[in-house]
Amino acid sequence: MPPPSARFCAHLRTKTAYYRTPDGERIFKPDVSTACYTCLKTQRPVGPDGRPVDAHSCGTERGCFQPE
Repeated sequence: MPPPSARFCAHLRTKTAYYRTPDGERIFKPDVSTACYTCLKTQRPVGPDGRPVDAHSCGTERGCFQPE
């Protein structure tokens, strides 16, 4: 699991992204190779900018990023 300071886009989802820690943070396992990510804005594996979505690439450097 990424460090607690890691920030993920509020629109990024995968099966485990619906679970939360007791502190309320979403659970992401970015190094799991079988995770299938989708964007809630597009409902597809690509974001509004046309780039693939995943835990490593959906960060503050993308214009479509929205913090939780």
